[in-house]
Amino acid sequence: MPLSADRWKEVSPSQFAWEREALDFIRQGLPDCEPYRAWSNFEFVADDGSINKVDVLVFTPQGFFLVEIKSRPGVLAGDAQTWLWTHEGRETAMDNPLFLANRKAKKLKALLSRQKACRDIRFPFVDALVFCSNADLDCRLQGTARLRVCLRDSTAEAGRPARAGILAALRRREADGLGPTALGQFDAPTARAISRAMEQAGIRQSQRARRVGDYRLAKLLFENVNGGRKVRRVAVQ
Repeated sequence: MPLSADRWKEVSPSQFAWEREALDFIRQGLPDCEPYRAWSNFEFVADDGSINKVDVLVFTPQGFFLVEIKSRPGVLAGDAQTWLWTHEGRETAMDNPLFLANRKAKKLKALLSRQKACRDIRFPFVDALVFCSNADLDCRLQGTARLRVCLRDSTAEAGRPARAGILAALRRREADGLGPTALGQFDAPTARAISRAMEQAGIRQSQRARRVGDYRLAKLLFENVNGGRKVRRVAVQ
């Protein structure tokens, strides 16, 4: 069973079909049990004033991971500094996104660890990963360029061996560049503390995501139980 809405927090809906599909792949592959948690598609303001977008943040028994999603098709090559994407005869160069993901991870840890909810926990290290989610991608990265870069997990078929991908990294730390042991506490109390810290840091569902039609849910007026069924009334604006 994939992560339920209680454990998978969609902070704001993704506008891109490829990103929604990649997020769903991760969600479907994570068990719906403690201490698993995830927060998708959110922004935060770091202590240096920078605005940082996070595709998905995942807490598991094996670590705390900030995952940057890239879904370009074609052939991916390059080195540890620069990636080269080739698709339909066109080549595009870009900086290795792991560097940006790692900076975001450090800034987010600094923000969350100083929240009141985290005062009594050993705050975990946040590992940065890059998920190249396109199923048809031909990834030719090698050596240091391949570190912490995850593809889709796949089973063995038609003479092709099984491949450990993003889910193996999140659930078992099976990825080049990840150490075998995570630093910090990775239990249910820590997961709950981090959930509260996210709220305290102002990382929550946007007002736009709370709209119903042309109205915005303003506040909960009351909640009652009617014949065993919970009834909720909200004010709209």
